[in-house]
Amino acid sequence: MSVSICPFCGVTTETPHETQEGCIEALNVEIAKMRAVLEQVRSTAVPGPAPQEDDEPEDDRRTV
Repeated sequence: MSVSICPFCGVTTETPHETQEGCIEALNVEIAKMRAVLEQVRSTAVPGPAPQEDDEPEDDRRTV
């Protein structure tokens, strides 16, 4: 089994797609795969500390 890239749509395939519909179908399959992967991705961002109730907003602080 030889795997190559379709010169028309760029999707990995055994043989180039012979029609535009073949490329569209292959691209839709790739989109579905990518959506499935993205559904599993979790953010690596670490949330900052929760604001404390006694903290004043920056604008309301006054220097003496």
